[in-house]
Amino acid sequence: MKLVVTHYLRSLRERGELDAILPDLLAESGFEVLTRPRRGTRQAGVDVAAVGPNPDRDGARSLFLFTIKSGDLTREHWDTGQQAVRPSLNEILDEYIPNRIPPHLADMPIVICICMGGEMREDVRAQWSGFCRTNEKSNVCFAEWNGERLADLILRGMLRAELIESENRGVFQKALAMLDQPDVAYRHFRHLLDIIFTKPKNQTERTRQLRKAYLCLWILFVWARDADNLEAAYLASELVLLRSWPHCDSTRLRKGSTRQERLAHFDQVLQLHTIIANLLLVEKIGPFADKRYALSMAVNSRNAVDINIALFETLGRLSLHGLWLDAISATQDEAFAQAMSEGADKVLNIAIGMLNANPALAAPVRDDFAIELALFMRLADVRGRLPNVADYIRGISDHLCNGLTMRQHYPTPMTDYRDVLAHPRDRSDAYFEEHTRAGILYTFVLTWLAMIGDQERAELLRSTLLEHAPHMTHQIWVPDGRTDEVFWDGDRDHGLSAPGLPLDDSQEAVIELINRVMKEHPLHERVSAVRIGLPPILLAACRHYRMPVPPHLWQGQDRSESGSTASDQAAPDPAMQQSQGG
Repeated sequence: MKLVVTHYLRSLRERGELDAILPDLLAESGFEVLTRPRRGTRQAGVDVAAVGPNPDRDGARSLFLFTIKSGDLTREHWDTGQQAVRPSLNEILDEYIPNRIPPHLADMPIVICICMGGEMREDVRAQWSGFCRTNEKSNVCFAEWNGERLADLILRGMLRAELIESENRGVFQKALAMLDQPDVAYRHFRHLLDIIFTKPKNQTERTRQLRKAYLCLWILFVWARDADNLEAAYLASELVLLRSWPHCDSTRLRKGSTRQERLAHFDQVLQLHTIIANLLLVEKIGPFADKRYALSMAVNSRNAVDINIALFETLGRLSLHGLWLDAISATQDEAFAQAMSEGADKVLNIAIGMLNANPALAAPVRDDFAIELALFMRLADVRGRLPNVADYIRGISDHLCNGLTMRQHYPTPMTDYRDVLAHPRDRSDAYFEEHTRAGILYTFVLTWLAMIGDQERAELLRSTLLEHAPHMTHQIWVPDGRTDEVFWDGDRDHGLSAPGLPLDDSQEAVIELINRVMKEHPLHERVSAVRIGLPPILLAACRHYRMPVPPHLWQGQDRSESGSTASDQAAPDPAMQQSQGG
């Protein structure tokens, strides 16, 4: 296990990686972290400041000032370049210590510590030793924390006992070993999280569990990046984000130090998730998205179903990443918000290029791909680009009508791969009725046709459904009182469904009923993430656990609170039922 952790530390970069985990390592080891790395501000050579026991001075409490460098420290990194070590050390001595230490810590012994993920090479050790001898004082000493020492901190603190002993040690190692088979690696990592997130004795233990999950994700990500296969890392990061959320939700925590720790922790998990998503979706997939059939060919399968599934999976991930960037842009300083906003537009452009270059995305093979379509249309809406994507919904409607008429290439409610691969087995009435008995996709497309003002196509889709699939039950799903408590761990037995939308009455009756359901079951009262302005968390859970997106989130705003809601008098009472897994 130490070899695994040491390899991970050596591979970490300085900014946003090694400096992201060091504060958690220190906190887990009994240090009080005073400052964390900040972008865009002068730090006077100090990346992290903390107060804790100094093992070199019989455990005396000391003020540790860390300057962080990635990888190995070589002679080239000592005195030249933007991230050179010696200038940072001089800044600490000349500026930080005289001017920035709080008064109540002024008399405390100071340890200036150089921290690196690798090791200090022999060709620079002489310069380091000479610098230390020249600048050491009675209350100022120097220390070296290399990858070996950091690995010991991790193993003693964040990965001790239940994760590195007995049979549980192998779970994490299997996840790392199977990165070339992402589904297998993800299953092992999910098992690892189940081990980590046992019922804690107190809030301090829960915080430790959150840190363990975060660090394990970092290790998995670095190994996946080195293997040039980020699929498992993406799935794992989304899972850690969802599993961490209920324990970091500000509405569930009392004000105090624990609340601040948890909020900062969730920001770190979200930042890591966006890093992984950006590497996989923007940097790796993005350059090929608008090349004709490039992504379809990259699936490396001759089967159209494999291509369709992979493309919709990618569309959903891109859309969700764009929605996260859009949400983050509303909560940061102006310069950072602008960068996030531009990033969201870039992601949307990639998704639109992908649609134009891969016609298979106009013909979803599964009914639950309504989830991916909802994410994409919401992103287009929040970025003000609906006119650019209206033809896409029209094209899907045309394919759905043709599929129902010919009983071929219509979406199936089945999600098992073998069932989808064989669909449609035949054109018999029995098979057709079995695979069109219920759905969420048709309702979504019908509603969006009405939203973009294409009443003619909406009426054509409605009449086609009534003529060729009058037996179909059209459904929507909304959260209930249990959703906010159980959804984040993957429980699907919650929520309410509104089956039997009145398609045979009129298109307007369907819209009016959906509006009434949203008004009677407001989303912000059921899900705290929506209430505090972070709906992408709920959208991520819907995509990850394959639950329908509530109609409140089909547009960029909560439609249950907008002026578009229909009059209650015009809609029949919805026959709400308990949802059983969507």
